[in-house]
Amino acid sequence: MHEWHKQTIAKLKDHFEADPRFLALIIVGSVARGEAREDSDIDSVLVATEEEYARRQASKSLFYTAEQFTDRVGGQAGGYIIDYRYLLDAIEHADERTRYQFVNAKIAFSQIPDIEQIIARISAYPEHERIEKMKSFYSQLPFHVSFMELAEYSQNAYLLAETAVSLVLFGGRLILAYNRILYPNRKWFMREFEKAPDKPDRIIELAIQLLRKPSIKNAKEFSNSIINHTDWPQPEEGIWQRIHEDSVWNWRNGVVSLAKQ
Repeated sequence: MHEWHKQTIAKLKDHFEADPRFLALIIVGSVARGEAREDSDIDSVLVATEEEYARRQASKSLFYTAEQFTDRVGGQAGGYIIDYRYLLDAIEHADERTRYQFVNAKIAFSQIPDIEQIIARISAYPEHERIEKMKSFYSQLPFHVSFMELAEYSQNAYLLAETAVSLVLFGGRLILAYNRILYPNRKWFMREFEKAPDKPDRIIELAIQLLRKPSIKNAKEFSNSIINHTDWPQPEEGIWQRIHEDSVWNWRNGVVSLAKQ
């Protein structure tokens, strides 16, 4: 954490701690994880009282900037506003990107006695979802290999690129789930994929090769490397039924697309 980060966080703490409308200030993102560059923004989450949250929700003002607390050029401070219920809901229902945001989160101040335990539970890998997610990610591999065949034969440039990205995304997320590593976001996905200790040899090299040159050959090499890595759990209903439930019929069940979970 750089000096301007420390000074700005101290100002944010003093300001919001004195305001009875707010219960806690949580520093998240690269600054909290100890990965920030000097020009990195300060990302934070403000926990508001129920009354303040309801007021802001009604006025659609759940994001805030804190430019008045720093004169730094090339780095900003701000975040979004939640209520205590958000934290409790996130323990059971948050997607992995939201969970990752709270990894190594720092509490600037809090009037919530159990906030450290809550954040630890939010940022833990959701074990209750792991096996089913692995079945879903595994099912996507043969599905997208078949699309790569169509893309190459038809020389559809968009389909070639989109299918290569989908294969790397679902193959990589299968490896992350296997290693109980949270999917971070698009920005840090390949970094977390590379950090996974238990993965096929050369899989990152194969992923980059596929992304740079989408083809049937590269798609099969990448996909087969993952498929043959271990005895993966299989969906009892079959992979094609699982694909439709995850990516075609998901809207009817009120479930977001697998790619966004």
